[in-house]
Amino acid sequence: MTILNRRVTPCGYSRRELLRAIVAGAVGLPWLETFAPHSARAQTLAKPRFVAMFSPNGTLYEQWAPTANGADFTLSPILMPLEPHHADLVVVAGVDQQGAGGDGHQNGMGGMLTGAPLLPGRFSGVGAPPAGWADGPSVDQRIADVIGRGLPFRSLELGAQTGSADNWGRMIYRGKNRPLPPREDPARVFDDVFAQASLDPAERERRRARRQSILDHVSGEISALSASVAAADKQRLDAHLTYLRELEARLDSQAASLTSCSVPARPDAASPENDAFPATVDLMIDLLVLALACGQTRVGSLQCSRSVSQVRFTWLGIDDAHHSLSHLPDDDAVAKDKLLRINRWYAERFARLIAKLKSYPEGEGTLFDQCLLLWSNELGRGNTHSRKDAPYVLAGSAGGGLQTGRFLSFAGDVPHNNLLVSILNAVGIPDTTFGKAEWCNGPLAGLL
Repeated sequence: MTILNRRVTPCGYSRRELLRAIVAGAVGLPWLETFAPHSARAQTLAKPRFVAMFSPNGTLYEQWAPTANGADFTLSPILMPLEPHHADLVVVAGVDQQGAGGDGHQNGMGGMLTGAPLLPGRFSGVGAPPAGWADGPSVDQRIADVIGRGLPFRSLELGAQTGSADNWGRMIYRGKNRPLPPREDPARVFDDVFAQASLDPAERERRRARRQSILDHVSGEISALSASVAAADKQRLDAHLTYLRELEARLDSQAASLTSCSVPARPDAASPENDAFPATVDLMIDLLVLALACGQTRVGSLQCSRSVSQVRFTWLGIDDAHHSLSHLPDDDAVAKDKLLRINRWYAERFARLIAKLKSYPEGEGTLFDQCLLLWSNELGRGNTHSRKDAPYVLAGSAGGGLQTGRFLSFAGDVPHNNLLVSILNAVGIPDTTFGKAEWCNGPLAGLL
């Protein structure tokens, strides 16, 4: 059974050579700040899109919450960068993120989009027993089950400096105990998603034929080998053959949908340096929007750093690490000013995401008109690890499923699982519960 463990495919190609034969390509177009919005029209049917964006370490509620409930709300100092999109927002306050397992950061990160507790595991938090991964899928993956089928990417998970593979650094879950790692290198995202767009039709067909020849050869050898191995090994070979066929179908779909999509040049690999963080975040926003506009996916996420993020916002004149600042007392005016500026910088990123989506025409409107965006955080307040009054901002109507231009503040112990159910309903999924059943009592009243 060495065939499954070798670094060389059965037909003699290395895995890297096979991958290059499948997806590689040179790009000759310049990197465009606008990403050619008018020449990369969405290739999808008129279906909603969903994007989740994360920023870490809680917020300052008094600087985050708008004033005046309802449609006449005024944006707060933190949310002021979103003013150009005032009519497209629904700011949700007064919902409490439930959580169990691990410390506040751990269960905040794991439960933020899943509405589920953490399973027992090996990740040791502060003042809590070790915990593992979340006990259910994240809301984006439930949405992808419905609107992500038949696309090159069922969902696209992107991130910037998300760190280790642990439950502080994973927010997307395909299912119970199944975290999905974000793609963190813009160059590799480009290679995976857009490399075929720059090829002329003859070259694209030549590569498709070569790929077909390679996959046919591999499939033939696997099928022949499958007839002479034990039942357990046969199952492994059949699963590998299924994967190859699915890969072929996805790449053919990808090539077709990118035919009329103009893309920029391949970006450089991401730098791990602290001061490269803003450029990487902005680049990932641009790539995610382009993937939506070019019909590569309908569901995406952007994870900006991780829970317990220690990014230093030097470009704002702040040398302190973010997590350290978030633990300083409420009466530290200097720390509060720095945290306000940090959270407002993240609001600017969310505004950039909205503006980019609005730059792509679709039908009688824009790509943004079909979108529902969620900006969330794993904590309500960093210095207490509280998940009460966690900050949530929605943007877009998902094609009319959500009435925007409102600030909704809820009183009482309203579980944030209700918000997750409302998101599902807004994109047309009629579920009545999501996550841990005991933490959910239906959609948020008045949101839809």
